[in-house]
Amino acid sequence: MKKLIVMRHGKSSWDYAHLDDHDRPLNERGKKNTAKMGVYLLQKTGKPELILSSSAERAYATAVIAAENMGYPKEQIVTDKELYLAWVEEILQCLSRVPNTVSYCLIVGHNPGLTLLINHFGVTLDNLPTASAACFEFDVQAWKDISPENARFQWLKQAKEIEMRDSGDTRE
Repeated sequence: MKKLIVMRHGKSSWDYAHLDDHDRPLNERGKKNTAKMGVYLLQKTGKPELILSSSAERAYATAVIAAENMGYPKEQIVTDKELYLAWVEEILQCLSRVPNTVSYCLIVGHNPGLTLLINHFGVTLDNLPTASAACFEFDVQAWKDISPENARFQWLKQAKEIEMRDSGDTRE
């Protein structure tokens, strides 16, 4: 059995127009939402065995903040430059390289690729918002074998749902 959490990076800052897109940092809201999502993920699914992240600054910062809130050593985060703005096939290619000894992986990346990946696994979603996550389980032994046919959707949590709960707003 393999468990995959698909998480989009937190909201990024546009304050530094001179920076290349790859180098844009998280803004304060992105940091806050990512920390809350990390706490939520730990409570919901426990600590991952592997965190795999795009090499982009905003994705890596998201992975680090989530890791800190999940008790995962940030030094063990694996970055992959191929995940930067990757499409479904590229994301699946990266996941196929995850060691089969890992049963629970958190992947941090970008849209539109992550939304398309979620749709690929059978969930209709227009947009995975920033700092939001979806969980799937696959009844396979090897990461290279995950597919829509063996995907079981578990849940989707949007960062704004955590914000509402924390602010006393009970709408979900």
